[in-house]
Amino acid sequence: MNAHRSGIVGVLGQTNVGKSTFLNAVMGEKLLITSPKPQATRNRVRCVYTTDEEQIVFVDTPGLHRAHNQLGRHILREAFRSLRELDVVLYMVAPWGSVSDYDRKVLESLDSEERPIILVVNKIDIARGNALEETLLAYEHTGKFRELVPISATQEKNIDEVLRALIPYLPFGPAIFPSDIRIDRPVEFLVGELIREKVFAVTFQEVPYKTAVQVRWMRKRDDGLVEIRADIVVDSKSHKGIIIGTKGKLIKRIGSSARPQIEVLLGSHIYLELMVKVRPGWTKDSGEIEQLTG
Repeated sequence: MNAHRSGIVGVLGQTNVGKSTFLNAVMGEKLLITSPKPQATRNRVRCVYTTDEEQIVFVDTPGLHRAHNQLGRHILREAFRSLRELDVVLYMVAPWGSVSDYDRKVLESLDSEERPIILVVNKIDIARGNALEETLLAYEHTGKFRELVPISATQEKNIDEVLRALIPYLPFGPAIFPSDIRIDRPVEFLVGELIREKVFAVTFQEVPYKTAVQVRWMRKRDDGLVEIRADIVVDSKSHKGIIIGTKGKLIKRIGSSARPQIEVLLGSHIYLELMVKVRPGWTKDSGEIEQLTG
């Protein structure tokens, strides 16, 4: 009998609970962008964790939130679309001491009989008093979870415990992806996301949420240097001015902070050219949203 297990595991939870940080810790490298600002993740991205005994295809989903515009609704659709294909759900929360009203509504819509749901309580390193114990107890009382695992993704604490908890729920079967695949997105997508992460880091209010990044081209020169041209797309001229900054200082800062991480990703030195393009109202147009975030 083939004892190999493989399956698709969705990581769900509200915005800013640390889903992408957790998956970077699992994978042992930075594949997904992170930000202290909510809703940095816009796409379903599959990270592929492979050993000799199992393959876990993790689906990183956009954070669950109350949508207030067309882009927000698109992000939520992406999150819930992932449920159709999952073998196991990891539902991630923070140690806030009780079941949030939003989580309660989402959990009511999840059928724990159809697929196992495992609770992951992240950020235990910042839990105060009895908050962690109260959180575990409150979510356990919902009756939705097969396992409950407290972790700290930033400190990479108890990550292996999550893997041990979910593997027995995976179906037996061959690997879904070749063993050398670690993410189901092209390198251009990863480069664009690293640039967008820096936009989140240096801009405020609505600006990062109305910004997208498109990598126009990448080419490797004979001397090994990789040249990259990327467009930072905004929805108004005022946002273009903010992204560029006084005398171009902000866009230079975005480029200089993204460059080292892109070089690690590509394993070579790069020349990065960033341009800012205005596409008025793109966050309100479903076709534009699909093109710029797909």
